[in-house]
Amino acid sequence: MAGDLKQHLTPELFKFMVDREKAWPVLKALSQYGLDQVPDMMEFLPPPEDPDFPSQALGLQLVLDQAPRDLLEGIHNRWTFDYFGDIALRFARQLQALPPHLNPAAWARWRDSVSLDYFIFVRLWFGAPLVHHEATPDEAGAFTEETRRLVEQTLETRDPHRDQPEKRWDLHGFPRMLTEKGPSSPCGAAEGAFWIACLLDVHRPPLDRFGRYPYRNGFLGRVDTPEEEAWMEKAPMFAVDPDVRRRIRDDVEAGRWTPLDEGTE
Repeated sequence: MAGDLKQHLTPELFKFMVDREKAWPVLKALSQYGLDQVPDMMEFLPPPEDPDFPSQALGLQLVLDQAPRDLLEGIHNRWTFDYFGDIALRFARQLQALPPHLNPAAWARWRDSVSLDYFIFVRLWFGAPLVHHEATPDEAGAFTEETRRLVEQTLETRDPHRDQPEKRWDLHGFPRMLTEKGPSSPCGAAEGAFWIACLLDVHRPPLDRFGRYPYRNGFLGRVDTPEEEAWMEKAPMFAVDPDVRRRIRDDVEAGRWTPLDEGTE
């Protein structure tokens, strides 16, 4: 079965991830394995020493972490958070476990081919699976802080959000920042990077309070607590269609998954 997946997980795909629709066959193929049988994602990449490894690793990370968010809707959002999120996290941890000189999220691996501005956002993409997963708030925070320090030291500036704990650790900061949106373009590398770093930080307060992201409950077949319901009232953009929520709950209770090519009508 891994052989079939190789025809989809190709260097051309990783380099062409600006067109996320091309990731659909990959998501469908991966969904048929089951989490315990998903192949090692590293086998689809060149050796870490290869000059193309960083860009291809980034492309694969986007396939696993971002493409589901772009392509999957309704009942299939369960796959995004409860399946592909685990695969993306597993792969992200493999990348971070590489020696520093081989880590694709290290500036040294990109400095000869891209600008620092470009790399900053590349690195933030590498850290996204850590932020998106409910089980890794400490890993996510450490990765984001390391990125923040890199920007501060390289550009000789200071993230103003360091002096705004009421913003970084606001329980409702995530939906608030999404509503406010980011700085207008062009905003400069530092301002843009610091805004995104703060956006990543504000993912943590709900985890600290509830032990999970309340806005995912509907897509994971979970029942809201009263306190989570109160939180969701201030985050209406995360509301889940009641019928979708019921169908996912039925799937979870029955121990089944609605296949990716079904259930969207």
